[in-house]
Amino acid sequence: MENKYTEQQLRNIAGECQEFEHIINAMGYGYSLLNVSAANYARRCTDCIHWLGGSCNIFQKEISQWE
Repeated sequence: MENKYTEQQLRNIAGECQEFEHIINAMGYGYSLLNVSAANYARRCTDCIHWLGGSCNIFQKEISQWE
């Protein structure tokens, strides 16, 4: 399902989402342990705990506006 959406769509929607929580943060590992640089960090819907294969209600509502 990820291939269906562009990188721009995934970043724009995640960038404005108030419910976004990165899966790394939710797992409690921390960004530095997994070598995720703050300078290179980009919010993407696919990295969110709510993504669930694209079935996130917020994502579905926002992506429908792109079509």
